[in-house]
Amino acid sequence: MNMDNQPPVKDSTYLTEEESKASQTPETIFGSPLPQPTPLTPPKRPHLSPIKVSYRRFPSRKAEVTAKKPSASLHILKWWSALVAIAVVAAVVISGFYLWEAYRLEATSGVSTELKISGNLGEQPVLELEGQLPFTLPKSHAVITGTGPLVQQSGDVRVMVSVFEGDTGKFACKNGKPHLYAGKANAQTLPGGLLSEVVDKREGTRLVLRRPASNSNGKTAMEIDVIDILPTAVYATDIKIPQPAGVSFSFPQGLPKFEAAAQTRPKEAATYVLVPGNAEQLNPKKKVIAQYGVWELDSGKNRVYTWGKTGPQEILGDSVYQSLAEQLTDLRVNSRILAIIPADQATGDSALAVVMDVLAAGE
Repeated sequence: MNMDNQPPVKDSTYLTEEESKASQTPETIFGSPLPQPTPLTPPKRPHLSPIKVSYRRFPSRKAEVTAKKPSASLHILKWWSALVAIAVVAAVVISGFYLWEAYRLEATSGVSTELKISGNLGEQPVLELEGQLPFTLPKSHAVITGTGPLVQQSGDVRVMVSVFEGDTGKFACKNGKPHLYAGKANAQTLPGGLLSEVVDKREGTRLVLRRPASNSNGKTAMEIDVIDILPTAVYATDIKIPQPAGVSFSFPQGLPKFEAAAQTRPKEAATYVLVPGNAEQLNPKKKVIAQYGVWELDSGKNRVYTWGKTGPQEILGDSVYQSLAEQLTDLRVNSRILAIIPADQATGDSALAVVMDVLAAGE
């Protein structure tokens, strides 16, 4: 075989791209292409899906440092809140201990305490005490409920207080007489918590107050206060003025109101008892607690009126007009009187009409 006429064999290294592709076409010995296998599609695997990464933004360190520094006012507020809470807790604990101790003393002492008050309103009461009064917080209750006007803050008031020792029941007022208070219902007239006990109570009420107080030995012991809220006027509406007086009055709500004067220039003084009293007799040389009003007969002008204004006043019996002072000698407490005073026995410019409620004998 002549090898010279044979086509040269091409080295696959030197094949062109088209020739290379043609040579890669699978063919059989018969010239037909071989069937190509169908490519497999990879299965879907959700759990192998790409993970979505989220990024969290953090504040800068500078902002964090700034947030950690509360204001000074917030610190003060927190401290004050803590102190207030501690104070409230301490007060509750102390009060609870005090009440528990009082209950323990009462329970373990085996003493049955009975308290009885007797006597008329406005008179020194009689106290009967069986056993020793145990320590308790201040507590009051009414043994007589009044029906008179309500005592209002800064209104007229008259109070009598009788003090007794809580361990013996002994009368403990100085000078051996109850304390008298008269005037306006304020802290100046009614000291030491007496104001809060009396306000919003009715005249004619008797209260019994039990409270810790210092006794004559300087030690703290229980005290019993009997508080009589007394009338501040001789309340009477159906009053007839004697015709010789020459004046006319009305008495709305029991208080005097000047109407007219038939005689404006009386020649002689005269005194009339409109409501007779039923209590102790007055001593004109001593003080008298009274309410009164003064009117001019010629003009009807009101010069003085203490009801609802200054309240009950303490006056000397011999310091008033002469004719009135003479009448006070025979008067009794709880009297209402009318006095007609000529101008020359008064201030000299006008004759006067005086209505006076004699409420109590002073010291």
